[in-house]
Formats: sequence, structure tokens, C-alpha cells
Amino acid sequence: MQVEIWSDVVCPFCYIGKRKFEKAFASFDGKDTVEIIWRSFQLDADFKPTAGTSVHEYLANRKGVP
Repeated sequence: MQVEIWSDVVCPFCYIGKRKFEKAFASFDGKDTVEIIWRSFQLDADFKPTAGTSVHEYLANRKGVP
């Protein structure tokens, strides 16, 4: 079986999903028959890095989080 997972490496919710998947997969009896393919996907395609602004600052400003 092949499992393809699309995720944004910057997204905290994608990270939570990744950890939950890994925990569930660890207890899966048929894991020897599974091939996992990780794919990268940019959730915020408008993100343009600027000098002096970190990804965390950008996300906080964009989402209105202090």
C-alpha cells in the first residue's frame, strides 16, 4: 500500500497531523507493507520572505496573533 501525505512544513497544524499520523502508524500491524511518500505543499502561496521578517512574525501578523 502507498500512502501519500501532502503537508506544509511551516504550518503548525500540519505538524500536529504529522505527529498524530506517526503515532497511529507506529501501532499499525501492517506497516511493513506500507510505503509513505511525503510531499511538500505551500498553504500560503502569497508568502514572500522579506529581509528582517521571520516566518513566525509573518504568520502572526497575517493571522492577527500577538
